[in-house]
Amino acid sequence: MPKPKGHMHQVTVTARKDGDGFSFSPDSQVWSGASGHFAFNKDDHHMRKHDYHLVEFDIDDQTGEGLKFPRSPEDAMWVAKVHDPQHPTCPDGSSPSDYSVIDPMCVCDDGERLIVRNENPREEDWSFTLNFEKTSAGGGERVSWDPIIKNGGGGGA
Repeated sequence: MPKPKGHMHQVTVTARKDGDGFSFSPDSQVWSGASGHFAFNKDDHHMRKHDYHLVEFDIDDQTGEGLKFPRSPEDAMWVAKVHDPQHPTCPDGSSPSDYSVIDPMCVCDDGERLIVRNENPREEDWSFTLNFEKTSAGGGERVSWDPIIKNGGGGGA
C-alpha cells in the first residue's frame, strides 16, 4: 500500500470587533458559507481512502486585541463528535476533547497559525472550538469561535 498523503487546505479566519464581542469570518474552499460549516470529502480532492486532510488555520486579527492561538495545540482547539446533527454541542474546557479523527498538531508562526490533521475516515459531523488569546492586555483572556466540520469520507483505493 502506498504511503498516506496529506492534502492541504488553507483557512484564513478574520476576526473583527462586533459590539462588545467578536465575529469570525472564514475564507477557504472548504468553508460552506451558506450552511455555516466546513465540508471535507476525499472524492472532491481526488484523495485515496487512507489519505488525510491537513487544515491550516491562519488568524487575520482586525480587532486590535492581538489575537493569537495559545501555544499548546490542545488549548488552541477543542474537538467533539456530534451525536445529534440537529443540535450540535460545541466543546468547552470543561469536557474532554476527542482527537481521534481531528487532531490539532502544531501552533506555529508565533501563534498566528494552527495546523490540524483530519483523518476523515467516514461520513460524520464534528464540532470544534478554536481558542484565541488576547495578547494586547498582557494575555490570559480567551476568545473562542465554534463552527462545525462535516466529514464526507470517500476516497479511492
